[in-house]
Amino acid sequence: MKRTPLAHKSPLKNKAPMARKPIKRKATRKQSTDKRWRSEAYLVFVRSLPCCNCQGPGRDPHHVIGLHWGLSGQGLTAPDSFAMSLCRECHDTVHRSPELQQMQPQWLRTTLRAGLKQFTGEAGEQLLHALAFLEAQEQ
Repeated sequence: MKRTPLAHKSPLKNKAPMARKPIKRKATRKQSTDKRWRSEAYLVFVRSLPCCNCQGPGRDPHHVIGLHWGLSGQGLTAPDSFAMSLCRECHDTVHRSPELQQMQPQWLRTTLRAGLKQFTGEAGEQLLHALAFLEAQEQ
């Protein structure tokens, strides 16, 4: 194969490097528009309860999933008033098992009743509201 030298009709131009646009970075994280009730004090209480499934140490609060109540999904977690105590192993099992997900209303009712003995004020109101919602869903 015969190679021929490249012929240029015009000399190559030395191009200056392109200036890069500065990257715009957000200074702070966007504020959440989620109005769901959150309470670290209530979650600490939930962690202190035994696991709702196996009665072992329940150090892992679990928020209701899979019941089609409109409380969670699309990347949203249910309000903290819809949390119950599970151990890590049972928590993982509930996420995989639709049968165990059907036990959540019973577990949640027990957790809410225990919480109503401990909390008053806004937290107590949220727990009462959650209990009323739970009972309405089961009718």
